[in-house]
Amino acid sequence: MIQKKSLPTEIISTLSQLGEHIRIARKRRSLTMDEMASRMYVTRKTLSRLENGEPGVSLAVFALALWVLGLDKDLPNIALPEQDKVGVFLERQRLPERVRRAYKSDDLDF
Repeated sequence: MIQKKSLPTEIISTLSQLGEHIRIARKRRSLTMDEMASRMYVTRKTLSRLENGEPGVSLAVFALALWVLGLDKDLPNIALPEQDKVGVFLERQRLPERVRRAYKSDDLDF
């Protein structure tokens, strides 16, 4: 299991914020922890761990919570390859300056 102390502080903070956002959304919908956990098919303890930003909670549990709350529409937009500025930059650096056609033995006509 991943321990908080082994993670960068930015990640710990983000996980805590995400958990708090889920807690606020649950309360706004007047769902108890037991009701929410039941709809997610997880235990109350697992939901509590999610809301507390524990790093060992699975991505599936996080996605389920968003789905139950109706907040899952943006999930497919996370880490889109088109928005990966560093990846696009590195890919462009690897492009050759010139592209030459590969000659096949059929092209050599004597």
